[in-house]
Amino acid sequence: MTKTTVIAAVDRFPEDDAVLLRGIEVAGRHQTTLRIVHVADVPDYAASAAVMGPRIARAKTSAQQRIDAALGRLGIAPDAVDVRLEVGDPADRLVALSQQMAPAVMVMRARHQPWIAQKLFGSVTERVIAAGVASVLVVKPEVTRPYGRVLAAVEGADTADAALSDAMAAVPGVDIEVVHAVAVEPRLEQAMLRVGSPLTEITAHLEALVQDAERRLALRAQAWSPGVTWRVLRGDPAQQLVHATRADGVDLIALGPHRSGMLTRIFSGSVIQQLIRDAACDVLIGPAPAPAPVQDNASRAEIVA
Repeated sequence: MTKTTVIAAVDRFPEDDAVLLRGIEVAGRHQTTLRIVHVADVPDYAASAAVMGPRIARAKTSAQQRIDAALGRLGIAPDAVDVRLEVGDPADRLVALSQQMAPAVMVMRARHQPWIAQKLFGSVTERVIAAGVASVLVVKPEVTRPYGRVLAAVEGADTADAALSDAMAAVPGVDIEVVHAVAVEPRLEQAMLRVGSPLTEITAHLEALVQDAERRLALRAQAWSPGVTWRVLRGDPAQQLVHATRADGVDLIALGPHRSGMLTRIFSGSVIQQLIRDAACDVLIGPAPAPAPVQDNASRAEIVA
């Protein structure tokens, strides 16, 4: 049986202390060694090998020393981890490693860059999430307790099974509550207001959407484990999910596969980006959903027949 891989992507300390602590926790849940990865973004790649060789060696030595010091300070045994030092563009290398290792989860820090750099390039964490090749666990600066209660946020009942499966696979042994935020589509609400629809009609439409969502989730929940609970939230998804993370006992919110494009969500003030910025707990983003298989003409002919 192939062992599960858990990667902790680190850059500097003590900023990445939480990445190591959460990484070792998740690796322990999977009963595997934590793979610590540091990518040194050494400038002047066009320089000669005689210049670059010593520069890269110094960068790797310095990174190894910082990692060893952090492990000792945090009380993490050296034999519980495997350190891998890389050179190159951090986001590109981390995406490539995710494709090679197929980790159950990659643990990273929430990084906030100045607005202009964020607008043009995005952070390393966001670029890895946008690639959609692995589940990414974005951790907040402080770790106060092990994961216990997890919210699995879904876009609808048809994505609930996948979101629940992703959360259980990434962080085993936790209590999970499936949450679905329902709101009247903004363009529809604006159209209703323009034609003079009373607020009571908009409210009635929202209640109809909520009842339909509750009915669909209740049907799905019949096949879930007894410990899994669910509820439907009323209002803007980003606001409602951020608010839900502030409840007592919530340690993590997980977002599984989504119907809309992951890249669009990340770089357009999306629900995911707002949660990374404002959630009161860590955020787990599942990989992009696998594309539907393309059927050849023969297969399509068989279906038609």
